[in-house]
Amino acid sequence: MNFRILFTISFIFLACLMAAQSPTTQRGSYLGITGGLGTVWIVGQHNYGVPNFSGVARTAYLGGVVGGVTLKRGHGIHGEVAFSLQKYEYRDVRNIAGQEREVVAGKQLDFVYLRIPLTYRRVIGIKDGDTDIGDSKFFWGAGLDIGALYDVQLEYSINGKPNDNFVFITSYNPNIEFPPPKDRYLVLFNAMDIALTGSFGWEHFLTEHVVFQAELKGTASMMDINDAEWRIKNEADKYTSSRHMMLHLKCSLIYYVNRVKRLDVY
Repeated sequence: MNFRILFTISFIFLACLMAAQSPTTQRGSYLGITGGLGTVWIVGQHNYGVPNFSGVARTAYLGGVVGGVTLKRGHGIHGEVAFSLQKYEYRDVRNIAGQEREVVAGKQLDFVYLRIPLTYRRVIGIKDGDTDIGDSKFFWGAGLDIGALYDVQLEYSINGKPNDNFVFITSYNPNIEFPPPKDRYLVLFNAMDIALTGSFGWEHFLTEHVVFQAELKGTASMMDINDAEWRIKNEADKYTSSRHMMLHLKCSLIYYVNRVKRLDVY
């Protein structure tokens, strides 16, 4: 995990929060918690020379803390620090070398990322006379999502039993020149993932400090998640890069550090 990048992003974000408390800056800094679930998939499956498998739908989870600064007219800067659990499952009936008959070959790939999205956020439809308590608005946001790979689990199986010989042993898979170290599948993937992210949501003021938010968030990786050393060509002598795609429905509960009056903030 590249802690220098994470530290830099966190420092910039905290500096924005501190600046929002300055008398020369409009009030509107907040902190909170967030969590959600959704679906994830990989565009460009990579099996180290073995033909692709059919995907099976799986659920993904995320949870963490949020913070931001809201300025006048609904403009704002929003950030999060969250753990993202991304599970992928694949399964096919295959005729594999060394097996006497067709078998059910499977693959399960579980990622755990520490993700830090930093986005511009805009509240829609600010009008004079809006009140704090009971006031609801829609909002949208867009920005970058930087993920640091925390852990990964990769398991190939035959008829439900773990077996990666048909992938990581040269006699079965001639595309492989050497196997990865056992229990060290982190070497197969890049330590960082940089993605574009966007969201659309709804917020409701519960009190002059507390706001509930619900949003639909999409994220798409811009980088190949596979490590350069493990970008192995398939039987057609081609390599396809792999990228995360995610869609989450998430809820947040945030607390404005200062007592919020909408006409002051917006």
